[in-house]
Formats: sequence, C-alpha cells, structure tokens
Amino acid sequence: MKLLHCDSAREADQKTIYQSGIFSYEYIADYAKGLPGNVAKASIAGGCTDPEGNLYLGMRGDPSQVVMLDTEGNYVKCFGGELFGDYLHFMKYTPQGTLLCTDTHHHIVREFTTEGELVRDFGNFNQPSDTGMDLDYYSRTRRRAIFPTEPYLGMPGMWVMYEAMHRVERVAGPFNMPTDVDITSTGEYIFADGYGNRAVHRFSPEGEYEKTWGGIGIWDAETDTPGRFLVVHAICVDSRDQIWVCDREKDAVHVFDREGNVIGYCSRNMGQPSGIDTDGTYIYVVGRGGYLTIFDTDINLVAQLGTFNCDLRAHDLCADRKGNLYLFPTHANEDHQVIKLRRMS
Repeated sequence: MKLLHCDSAREADQKTIYQSGIFSYEYIADYAKGLPGNVAKASIAGGCTDPEGNLYLGMRGDPSQVVMLDTEGNYVKCFGGELFGDYLHFMKYTPQGTLLCTDTHHHIVREFTTEGELVRDFGNFNQPSDTGMDLDYYSRTRRRAIFPTEPYLGMPGMWVMYEAMHRVERVAGPFNMPTDVDITSTGEYIFADGYGNRAVHRFSPEGEYEKTWGGIGIWDAETDTPGRFLVVHAICVDSRDQIWVCDREKDAVHVFDREGNVIGYCSRNMGQPSGIDTDGTYIYVVGRGGYLTIFDTDINLVAQLGTFNCDLRAHDLCADRKGNLYLFPTHANEDHQVIKLRRMS
C-alpha cells in the first residue's frame, strides 16, 4: 500500500491570479514573516502602510499591539501593551508620520508615534456617548432561554456585540465604539463611529469637534437609505477629499462631501463591505464575503474581483503607493493573517 499526504501549505506552491479589466493581482496567502510567539497566532484586525511601503498591523488581543513589517513582510518591532485594551480596530498613517488607532471598547481614538509614544486621545476614555445602545440585551434573552445557533456568533462576546449593534436608538456625538478614522488634505479628521453609533464626525486639524452626520438606516435588504447607516464600519478620504464609508451590514458604500452631503452610493452584491483604502487613484473595498470592489475618484465602478466565500474575504485592507493591496482576514478567513495582492498590471 502506498500512503500519501498532501501538503498543508499547498497555497504557497502555486500561483493564483485575480483579474478584472486592467486590474491583475497575484495572490500571496501569507505575507507576514518572522512574527514572534506572542503575536504569531493573534488576530489582525486591520493595518496601514507608510510612504516607504512598511506595513503596520493592528493585532487584536489582551492586550492589543501594533506590529511593524518591512517592505518584504519581515517582522521589525511591536508596541502597545498597556496602551490598548483588547479590541484594537482600524489604523491610519498620518501625514505627520504618526498612527491613529481606534480603541473601540474604550470609545477613543489614540494617536501614537511609530515608536509607540502616545501623542493624544480623541474622545473620553471609557465614556461612550448616549446612543441608547443596549449591551445587556443578550443577557436578558439568555435568561429567557433564547440562544444563538450560528457557530461564529455563538462566541459569547461576539453575540453580545452583534445584538447590541441592532439596538442603537439615536445618533449622538463622539464616540460610542468608534471603528475607523482618516484625514482630509486640509488636515481635518473624519471618524467612523461605528459599532455603537450611526454617525460620521468631523474634527478640525487642531483636534476640535466640528460636526456630526448620519442616521439610523432601515434593516431591510430591499430598501436603500443613502446617508443613513446600519454599521459604520470603515472610512476613507480620497484624493478629492470625498469621504467613503463602508456600511457593512447594509451591504453598501456611501460617499459624502466634507459637509456630509451624499454624492454617491453603491449597494448590493458587495459581500458586506468591511474595509476600504485608496492609493490616490483608486478606492478599494473588501467584503468579508469574498468580494473586492474597485472605484475611481469619479465614483465609477471600475473592477469587481472575487466570488462568494473565496480567499479574498477579509475584515480590512490597505493599499501601498504601488497599487499592491494587503488584506487582513480576522474571523472572515482564520487560516491567514496577512494576504498580499501584488499588483501585476
């Protein structure tokens, strides 16, 4: 009898290409190399690149950490520890060379140097704004013997979050479980607020609160409500200072001007858009269902890659200046931590 075993790392021994129109990418399943033991198996919630192409990863854990990789994906350093709680969400690299990190469970956004020194906080530590979000709903339903059945949502903490997100009663000011942040060309801060709110906030370049917009969307797959949200999960400011918002549970992307007026809207068949970034020319949206959707700054749909539940499913993504994309799967695809899509054309 001949006994055979297939290679568990078979993805590394083949070349997979994703292509749509002028966009062609080589799929690299495991880009991060040399991660130390304390982060080697951690969940990566999101990340960003600096102008040189170094990659910063938000490692979710207890505590969370920021990890830096060089331009070849090799581990360089990490920091965080006591500076974060257990739910680091998304990050952005600023023109000042700092990192903006959303600390969702503490209701703040923290700014750090790339050496891990805290610069300042946006919001009030552990003081959520009053949106009526009901975090105790799950506990009450359990006492009535109602239990989740879907395995992923069966994780107790995740089920609490999922049920509470459905029960935001009103839009409020900053912040209630913020999810993301970006900066305009004039230095204004634009925040996605996010899990416990249904709002986008604008702050001045000096860090002063200026404006809120948004609203509670309708939980109906057949009803579009541009400008009103279900889950404000990710945000991106493009080269024209247009503000793109991934509304994950609504399966939609909203586009605003800096005053909060809706100027574009794309919905349906986006695979629950979860992460978004731009390389200055194009806007890239990844869905946790396995879809990658690409727009130009004229708000035209220019490419659609991936199929339902394929290996492009991810929680977040970022782009470098060469047009390469980095996907961060988290729970959407737990077999990988960092997926690189190397731009081929």
